[in-house]
Amino acid sequence: MKVNVRLMALPALIKAMGGKKVEVDFPGETVAELLEHIVERYGRAAEEALLDDEGHLDSIIQVLINERQWVVHDELDVPLREGDNVIFMLLVAGG
Repeated sequence: MKVNVRLMALPALIKAMGGKKVEVDFPGETVAELLEHIVERYGRAAEEALLDDEGHLDSIIQVLINERQWVVHDELDVPLREGDNVIFMLLVAGG
């Protein structure tokens, strides 16, 4: 399945994947399988950018599907469809 991945505020992963917007063809159907594919394909840069020390999606990363559906961290089995837009973004706070 092909989905469009957009990366926000993740410079090392943007460099590893070759840009902020990348079409990803992966052999799965869920956000969890997409995340697994990205980590397998892009290795350490993806691990450090997206995962915590236990190998789970880091709490500082938010996932948004088609700019309207937020993905809950412990519910990554959200189904994806061909052509979906998936945003991985680093939460940044400040004052």
